[in-house]
Amino acid sequence: MKNIIWTKPNCSYCTRAKNMLDEEGVRYEIRLVDEVTWTNSDMLKMAPNELTYPQVFLGDRHVGGCDDLEAYLTLREMGIEV
Repeated sequence: MKNIIWTKPNCSYCTRAKNMLDEEGVRYEIRLVDEVTWTNSDMLKMAPNELTYPQVFLGDRHVGGCDDLEAYLTLREMGIEV
């Protein structure tokens, strides 16, 4: 599975998460939930209990939202595998 970030328009947390991934050099697919191309239901199929955006998937791992991504990257930087 590839890296995916589910986002919504005008979402500051989504922008922040994308910036963190960019800074780490992580390539990812953006799935913008605009109810035309991608819907909230599409995102819920991958993350059934999540109601907030963004939702970040790195390979097969569901990292979670923006704060979860920040914690994950910090731990990884410290050499702690989560």
